[in-house]
This record gives sequence, C-alpha cells and structure tokens, in this order.
Amino acid sequence: MIYRLNAAIALIFMPLLCGFIDLEDMSQDFVLSTKKIDVPGYPEAFNPSIIRWQGRILLSFRHIPNPVFSFVSHIGLIWLNEDFSIASEPQLLNVQVEDSFILSLIPPRSEDPRLVQIGERLYIVYSDNKSLRITRGGFRVYIAKVDFDGTSFSLHNIQCLTRFETENDDKREKNWTPFEFDGEMLLAYSLHPHRLFKPIGGGACNRIALSAGNITWGWGELRGGTAAENIGDRYLSFFHSSMDMATVHSQGNTVAHYFMGAYTFSAEPPFQITAISNEPIVGKNFYHGRDYKPFWKPVRVVFPCGFIHDDSNIWIAYGRQDHEIWITQIDKEQLLESLVPVETLSSEGTPG
Repeated sequence: MIYRLNAAIALIFMPLLCGFIDLEDMSQDFVLSTKKIDVPGYPEAFNPSIIRWQGRILLSFRHIPNPVFSFVSHIGLIWLNEDFSIASEPQLLNVQVEDSFILSLIPPRSEDPRLVQIGERLYIVYSDNKSLRITRGGFRVYIAKVDFDGTSFSLHNIQCLTRFETENDDKREKNWTPFEFDGEMLLAYSLHPHRLFKPIGGGACNRIALSAGNITWGWGELRGGTAAENIGDRYLSFFHSSMDMATVHSQGNTVAHYFMGAYTFSAEPPFQITAISNEPIVGKNFYHGRDYKPFWKPVRVVFPCGFIHDDSNIWIAYGRQDHEIWITQIDKEQLLESLVPVETLSSEGTPG
C-alpha cells in the first residue's frame, strides 16, 4: 500500500521533475536486454557475481536478513540455467574463520562477493569485519577457496588480507578486483592509479605493479566492480563509481547515484589500463523501477560484480538499489569499440 501511494505521488509530481536528467536517456545501443533474477527465499538479494564453472553458471549474492540490523550480512550461491533461470536451491555460505571459536560468535558482515577461477579452482573474494566494534578500518578483504561436493558448497583456507601497501590504515577495504595470471590470483587494489597486489600467504600482499594513465571520467571516483577476464590480448573488467546528483529517479533530491563503466588493461605486467568508457553504461530498467526504503542512506544504485562472455556477447550481473539482482546482455564488439584509449603516463613493476 505504501509503495502504491508513493508511486501515485511520483506520477502527480513527475511533470515538475521534467527539468532533471533521466539517466536512461543515455542508454546505449550495445546494451541489448535486461533480466531480473529472483532468488527463492531471498527476494531482496543483491550485488551478484557470476561465473561459468564446471560447465555451469554459478551466481553469488548478498543477503541482509533484517534491515533493522543491516550490519549483519550473508553471502550465498545458486546455480543458474543457460537462460539465467534458477537451477538449484540457494545456499548461504559459512564464512566463519576455521578453528576460531571467538570469531565464530561474531555475526557475519560479509559483503559483495566476487567469484574468480584460478586454474580449475574456484575462489571467492569478499569484504568482512571480524572486529567486536563496527569500524571502517575493521573491514578487510577476504579470499577463500570454494569447494562443491555435488550437493553443497563449503569455504576453505579463508584468509584475511591485512598486510599490504596503503596510504590509509583506517580505510574500509572492499571492491578489490581479482583475476588470474599465470595460474595465480592477482588483485587490483585501485584503478587510478592501477595498483596490483599478489597475495603471498599469512594475510600479506606484495605490490607487483603500479601504473597511471590519462583517464578522464566525470562520474566520481573509479572503484572496483567485477573480476577481470582475459579476452585474448587484454583483460576486461567493469568498474563502478558514484556521485551526488538530482535526477528524476531521485524525485529531484540530491542523492548518491552509482554508475557502471568498462575498462581494459594489458595482458602482461605492468597491467596498465589501455582503454575505458567515457560515459556510464546504461540500459533500460537500470534506474527506473521499484523504489525501496534504504538500508543506509538514499541511493540510486547500479553495481556490477561479475560477468561471463562468449565470442559475441557479455552478460553482466549487477545489483540494483541494494535490493535486486539483474543480468544485462551487452554486444561485446560494440562495447569494446566504445572504449577510449588511455595513454600510460607512468608504470613500474615489482617481482611478486
């Protein structure tokens, strides 16, 4: 009833908002279609990653069981069919650190998982906070190996990344970009500059590359999004950014709007960024749709966390409004042609 009332009010006042931008007017022709995915039992699951593993499509998602206690957060997995319909029962993962009774008493605060395959092994990269107090600096990036016994999933060798090069020890760590290189996992800590880490065990990371380019992006700070995939002569990934603005989607109020873009980087060290979107990737149903009471603050969110591809198409899994899971189909060739070249201004590599 409340949602219908809000929708009616929005229709009444929509003519007054005609001076504000409709982001979907920016929709590109290479965005071919969108499809919403509803996870059984978790109708407001969001921020999905996706991967093709063992010949099947696997989707990860984030679930907040109680909006009153939004700091409690779970991650789950579910198999999909080739048409992205549901193919299995969903399973929430046990992310508690192995052999730690004290840490097992702290409720999970796991966020925004990314799936990445290293050789034949599947890994999950996510953010969590195992401290008793909820602080920004308490959130760190975790990696874990994912096993599947034919029925259920389990996590092993859970590792919290705590020792790495950073300018701010109190920063909330999240959205690192994982990818495979020479049979090992590497992680992009930041995009601008493009700072690359290699986990070396014991929670430590070595910085193995650092490069900077003449990137121009007018939609907020570049942040990680999906895992990166080698597409032959380069890697491809999708990032996110955000900025405060007023649009028809926010009913003319100035709130944070999240955007998605694409970038490529070289297939060999120092992995410098070679091309990037010059405007957000937008399709129908990205910003128009159901509104929700926010968990934290009013936002308009498109948040990419994973993609799969073939010779012609890319399918990106993204979260909408911190409450929905969507898949968008992208024309691969047209997307890559839309990217603008990036000139490398500086680069350096450190053996990992």
